[in-house]
Amino acid sequence: MRADEFYQELIKICAQPPYNRYGRLAELHTEIVMRYLSTLRTMTRKQARQSGADGRTIAQVVGHIAEWERYVIFATAEIVNGIKWPRIMTFTSFLDTDGQELSFDSTDAFNAHHAAKHATQPWEEIQELAIHTATALHTIFTQPAILSPDSLQRTNDYKWRLPSGITLTVPVGWYLWLVSIEHEAVDHAEDLGWQ
Repeated sequence: MRADEFYQELIKICAQPPYNRYGRLAELHTEIVMRYLSTLRTMTRKQARQSGADGRTIAQVVGHIAEWERYVIFATAEIVNGIKWPRIMTFTSFLDTDGQELSFDSTDAFNAHHAAKHATQPWEEIQELAIHTATALHTIFTQPAILSPDSLQRTNDYKWRLPSGITLTVPVGWYLWLVSIEHEAVDHAEDLGWQ
């Protein structure tokens, strides 16, 4: 799916009532995550060491996706517990895999931290983390007994400006799901060899 088609699909999905939106997003997420998992499982160490579109290695990009998904998993736990504005929205209280709590000034600071972390980490460790987090995040978002459409809907509104200039206003729970799918489907599609 091309980027423009992807964003048009998101606009259509967001226009639907919450339970219909949930069903369509679950389908889209399943489609994207299956492709992503297949790519991860077949990627070699040599391929992972190649430079990506922004100068990071593919391994660093995959590590970055995994860390973002870990952060969203923390946020989904907050949403399940009634938090209307999860800490991910202010880049605070991220727990590194060693249990250290970190906060960041920006997306760029978050990305730089993880690029440095994954620069020397073996591909097999990054690959395992990425497969685990992608699977876990997909499971959380697509099982309404875990995270229901009502829970997503009860979060505070967020204005998300799309590359086309259109602004979608959606509850932050939905935004986190949408942006997580976008991360694999569009943001890093070139790095994953999907374009």
